[in-house]
Amino acid sequence: MPSVLIRFAVLMGICLLPLTFAQDYEAELETAVANYATEGEFAGQTINVACRRLAPMDYIQSKAELFESYTGLEINFTNYPENELRSQLVTDASNQAGGFDVYCLDGNYIPLFANNDWVRPISADITEAYQLGDISESLRGLYSWQEELYGLPIYSEVTIMYYRKDLLEAAGLEVPQTMDEFEAAAAALNDPPRVFGVALRGLRGEGMNVYTWTGWLRSYGGIFLDPEMNPAFNSPEAVEATERYANLINSFGVPGSGAWGWPEVSSAFASGRVAMTVESTAFYPTFNDPAQSNIADNVGYAVVPEGPAGRFPANYSIGLAVPATVTDESTYAAVLAFLQWATSQELEFARTAAGIGNQSRTSISESDLLSSQLDAGYIAAVNESNEITRSEYRPLIPQWREMGDIIGEEIGIVFTGGKSAADALASAETRVRTVFEEAEVLGTPRPVDEVFSDK
Repeated sequence: MPSVLIRFAVLMGICLLPLTFAQDYEAELETAVANYATEGEFAGQTINVACRRLAPMDYIQSKAELFESYTGLEINFTNYPENELRSQLVTDASNQAGGFDVYCLDGNYIPLFANNDWVRPISADITEAYQLGDISESLRGLYSWQEELYGLPIYSEVTIMYYRKDLLEAAGLEVPQTMDEFEAAAAALNDPPRVFGVALRGLRGEGMNVYTWTGWLRSYGGIFLDPEMNPAFNSPEAVEATERYANLINSFGVPGSGAWGWPEVSSAFASGRVAMTVESTAFYPTFNDPAQSNIADNVGYAVVPEGPAGRFPANYSIGLAVPATVTDESTYAAVLAFLQWATSQELEFARTAAGIGNQSRTSISESDLLSSQLDAGYIAAVNESNEITRSEYRPLIPQWREMGDIIGEEIGIVFTGGKSAADALASAETRVRTVFEEAEVLGTPRPVDEVFSDK
């Protein structure tokens, strides 16, 4: 564990490494532009980027002048709030408005956008210098559709288990490795109102409760769809997974936490009110910043617990994609050069040296640079999670967001005590079936297999 001073500096984006160390990475970033464009190649051209405020994206914007000065390209960034960005992109793409030359796009939006020909495939145009293989297979899978690549990641995360080391040690408990051990530890550590055993997302939504609940669904052997796009998540395995998840919240969670989203879950853990949680790696800075966390010196990390069918960390990523309305080949060349430089190994090393994490590349995850900044236990948990997470954690289908929100709404009622798991999943399945019938995909071959079972 780095000293408190170094750790705090890293989390706040202050680099305490020798100045030449940081300068070397920035120099390499500047030199790397030549891997994707020639000097002055895009003079007089302008591209427009639709994006959101996010630390890795902010860093790209802060360094864009390096790319502009070498290539002559002018890059205009328009930042939107997260939900507004998503609606802007759907509107721009579906109307073929051509308002942007680059989309900052969620990986789980790729099936919708690619299936509707709203974004261009880029597989054939990625240069060898980009080192595409340095990005994990599961992450590349999030940006692929029908064996074509449609985007490149700028931010990625997985879920891991966070726990209070001091509480487990005081109780004489080992770090939970299985779902049964996780539940037993939650019960043993539950000591209300001083501390509660666990906090998990209950708030409805495909990006809220469904994001973490899916790990339970997978762990107990449940699936979302059969091979013919028939909803199949009202199964005994899915019911058990939902009941176990709900029991954790209602038996060992803070009263009312069945309606919590990630802000409340992360805040409760950082405050010391909660012994364990399964949450995004995005919260490592919060949990380890003494200015934001009461437990900064007592946080432990592990891969998510294992159920009867295995371990299933969630994943999420945001990347850059090329709208299909970019048809001028000179503009496309400029956009593709910028995409590759902005998500390159050199840029990720430079922003990691600046203390901005969320690594997308294996070379950075396994680097001495990263190990000089972050807790070794955290790095180990994240690296193992990245190895075992799968692109198909959620179904890779164009209808996912609507389907996920329906499921999230129904299971959210279970977590607040309003429905049984069986009734909620039956209702969700009926509603999703109607959506699929209207989309004329019910009973059609599933575009991407669910690889978690032989069902």
